[in-house]
Amino acid sequence: MYSVDEEWENFMNGVDEIDIPTTFNNDINENGCPKPSDIYISTKTKILYLNSVIPLNEVFWKIPVIEYTMPSNGVIKKQIKINSVTIDDFNLLQDRLKQISFAEEHIITHINNPAGRIKFKDTRKISIGLSKKDILSYRCKKKSAFYNCFVLIFRLKVNSKFVEYHTKVFNTGKIEIPGVQDDETFYVLLRELLNTLRPHINNGVELNYMDNSIETVLINSNFNCGFNIDREKLYISLKNKYNIQCMFDPCSYPGVQCKFYYNNHLKEQTGSQISKEDSEAYTNIVKVSFMIFRTGSVLIVGKCNEETLIHIYEFVKNLLMSEYSVINQQTAQITIKEKELAALQKKRKIKKKIIICS
Repeated sequence: MYSVDEEWENFMNGVDEIDIPTTFNNDINENGCPKPSDIYISTKTKILYLNSVIPLNEVFWKIPVIEYTMPSNGVIKKQIKINSVTIDDFNLLQDRLKQISFAEEHIITHINNPAGRIKFKDTRKISIGLSKKDILSYRCKKKSAFYNCFVLIFRLKVNSKFVEYHTKVFNTGKIEIPGVQDDETFYVLLRELLNTLRPHINNGVELNYMDNSIETVLINSNFNCGFNIDREKLYISLKNKYNIQCMFDPCSYPGVQCKFYYNNHLKEQTGSQISKEDSEAYTNIVKVSFMIFRTGSVLIVGKCNEETLIHIYEFVKNLLMSEYSVINQQTAQITIKEKELAALQKKRKIKKKIIICS
C-alpha cells in the first residue's frame, strides 16, 4: 500500500492505475469491510507570542551556532534576510561574515549605480551553520526569505534520537513553530528557544510567552481505510448522497479533494457546506480539507483542534465503511501497463554536492 507521498510520486511519473501486492489490515467487520487504521497526526504548526519585541539584527548575530558534528542540543543553523542601503552597511556585513567559519550568501538584489536614482541597494539571505537538509538534499533553486523575522533550526534529542526543528522568530515577538508532532516535544522546543533568546534581550522583564497565546494553526494527519477505492464512484456518492463539497480531476490531482464544514452549533455533524443565510446565524464554522486516494490513504489537513479532528476522522471513516460495497475496487480490476512500469522503474539522475567544513 502506498503512502500519500508515494501516491503523488506515481502520479508525477505518469503512473495512475498501478497495483503491486499490498498488505491490508486483516480485521474484517460483519459487512466484510476491512477495519480502517487509527488516525496518525504527522505534524502540527503552532504560533505563540512573547512578552517582548525582538531586535532582529542585534539578537541574530549573538545567537551561538553549534557544530553540526557535535551531538548535543542547540541551534545548528540560523537564517536572516538583510537589506543594505549603503556601501558602509554592506561592508560591515561582509566583515561580520569573514569571522564566521561556515556561512552562505544568497544574493536576491544587488544595485550599485552611483549615477542612478537608486545608488546602492543590496538584499541577500544569510545562512550560518549546517543542517541535515543541506547534506541530504540538493536544491538547485534557492528559496527567498521573509523580512521582519529570522529562522533558527534547533537540534533536540527526542526519544534517544536527534531531530531538527524549524522555528521562525518575528520582530513583533511572534513565534511560528511548524513540524512538531506532539505537545510534549513542542514545550521542550519552546523552553530551548526561550533559553537561547533570553541572554540577548535585556529590557528589564524576563522573556517569556504570553498566557493563552499558543494556537494550533495547522494539523497534518492521515489514516488508511484498508481497501482500494474507485474514486469516480466515491466522488458521485460524496457529492450527491452526502452533499459534501468535493472535486475530482485525476489529470491535476490523484485524489478526491473534499472540504468538511464543522459546525459547533450542531450535535451531529454532516460536513455539508452551510447556506449563506445560515452562515450569518452560525459563527466559528471550521473548514477542514481531506483528500482520499485510490489506495485507501486519507489525508486530513486544516486549522482545528484535536477534538474536531477526531470528529472528522470518525465521520470519514464511517462513511467509507458504509459505502464499501459501492466504492471498493478489487485488485483484479487494476492493471499495469508496460509504459507505466517503465516510468516507475526509470532510473533517476543522482545529483552530488560537495560540502567542505574548515
